[in-house]
Amino acid sequence: MAEKDSRVPFWWLVLFLLLALGAGAAAVFVVGGSLVAGTVGPIALPFL
Repeated sequence: MAEKDSRVPFWWLVLFLLLALGAGAAAVFVVGGSLVAGTVGPIALPFL
C-alpha cells in the first residue's frame, strides 16, 4: 500500500543544497577561480 505522505523532508532539501553548493565552490577553487564577482585569479592558458 502506498504511503499517504510522500513529501521529501525539509532537511533533505537543505542537505542537498549545501552539498551541491559546496561541490560547485570546490570545483571553482580546483580550476583556480574565485567566488567573488569581478575578480579573476591567475589562469594558465597554454595556447597564449
